[in-house]
Amino acid sequence: MIRELLPAALLAAALSSPFWGLGHPLVEVDDARYAAVPREMLASGAWLTPTLNGMEYVEKPPLWYWLAKGSYLLFGVSEGAARLPLALLSVCGLMITAWLGSWVFERGLGAKAAAMLASSALYFFLSHYITLDLALTVFLWGCCALLLRCLAKPEQAYWASPLAWFLAALAFLTKGLVALLLPLMWLAAIACFIPSWRPRLRAALNPCGLLIIAAVIVPWLWSMEDRHPGFLRFFFREQHVERYLTAKYNRSSPWYFFLLVLPAAVLPWAGAGIAGVAQALRRQGREPEKALALWALTVTAFFSLSQSKLISYILPAIPALCLLAAKGDEKPVFPGGNFLSLLLAGLLLAGGALAWPWRHSLDGLPSIVFQIGAASAALYASALIIQSLGKPRHWPWSAALALAAGGLALSAARPAQAWLGARPLALALAQRMQPADQLLFYGTYLHSLGFYLGRPADRIIYWSGELHYAERNPRHARRFGDDDEIRQLRREGGRAFLVCRAFEASYLQGLLGHGTRVELFGPWALLEFSGDKPGRRPFHRQPGLASVPSYG
Repeated sequence: MIRELLPAALLAAALSSPFWGLGHPLVEVDDARYAAVPREMLASGAWLTPTLNGMEYVEKPPLWYWLAKGSYLLFGVSEGAARLPLALLSVCGLMITAWLGSWVFERGLGAKAAAMLASSALYFFLSHYITLDLALTVFLWGCCALLLRCLAKPEQAYWASPLAWFLAALAFLTKGLVALLLPLMWLAAIACFIPSWRPRLRAALNPCGLLIIAAVIVPWLWSMEDRHPGFLRFFFREQHVERYLTAKYNRSSPWYFFLLVLPAAVLPWAGAGIAGVAQALRRQGREPEKALALWALTVTAFFSLSQSKLISYILPAIPALCLLAAKGDEKPVFPGGNFLSLLLAGLLLAGGALAWPWRHSLDGLPSIVFQIGAASAALYASALIIQSLGKPRHWPWSAALALAAGGLALSAARPAQAWLGARPLALALAQRMQPADQLLFYGTYLHSLGFYLGRPADRIIYWSGELHYAERNPRHARRFGDDDEIRQLRREGGRAFLVCRAFEASYLQGLLGHGTRVELFGPWALLEFSGDKPGRRPFHRQPGLASVPSYG
């Protein structure tokens, strides 16, 4: 009875898993940034130009910001509203996987692949941590599924091809040119390695698709160039060509980086996924399977050649690997897969054991965080051990344990919030700040602080980060600075709050004077400088976030 009910219960858990921990505190950096930017757009009423700390932030297209801003309009500003579009997109990715698997293989195998995808390590994590990569992946995966429909069933291309390129256009509005390059490179790979499908490529490359792409993306590009002259050069040359071909953004890694990352990203299905790819490439007459393997290989090759590498970039390959893993899991996993799963399980348990003695070394990090981490690692190691047995009937237990491990790990976000984000620091500032007080950052910038406080920082010292585009604008010159800004505070008097990394607090206290109050919040420090001159309004403690001025 349990064996019969487990797959259905597992699928329900998989579809609900993106909504677990929806309202946990924001995590630096990306999770907080992609919640803070649409929060600013909501306050200013802007739809076209995203802003960060009140300055233009145009590195990425605006679709995610529109989705999050719409969520804020409907449900109010909160962590849950910030992540709701992410959760919905994640569920869409699972449903696309189930649909694709149901006709490429069979209905039950599609549901199995969706459960595997939901419980895979990287997909689960990025369903709860806001980056643009999950949205990009879902739109691209939908495009891939529809193009595959065109190739496998050319008589349906009249509707599948236009819809596929519409999703590619949405992917472009999520993260840029990669959304068009990957499908085209994949179709080129299909033309090379699946000769029987070459005559069908014309159905997938419907000229109507080009018109749809232009209709979706050109108005935004035109409007941005009109409002911000030089934007197209910045967007395409710096954010695409230079990011891909040069090490300008300090994200360089060896070419084999993703070959090491990919098995860990798809855990606990690494062995089954590799077996599924090998079977697909070896089989004759199974073009859809081979095309799925080519998609995963195309994505991996494209990002491996890039000079800019982040772990999250490989996510578009994961759905195809999970779909092939669902098929590859039906036969015993190749011996290397068994060894790989056991090795990673051992490393996971060993890492937890080695970290345990350090559980009291981080001030302010509750021991419950380590206890949750140890329990989560044990659950995940159990999932890997079960998967290493190579028994097809055991996969639901591996998926259930992996989901349970992920859900348990999410519960550590709240007790660890002082180390993950700026929520405790923001609450402290909201109770102390007056509208006339200054807020400065030194050597860092906490994106979640702007989200929680609802106001920008007055100065950012020795940091530009993602604001390098805005830093070029003479209008924002006074928003950045160096140590002279700190000395100026001391000369002018008044009250200021300065946020820095904890190890820099003593140096800044020396610059401001020994009367400066210092308080630690995990790895960050808050310095309160009070140099009131006669006649200045005295400080009064105010409760709640509403006491702080808003953007706009």
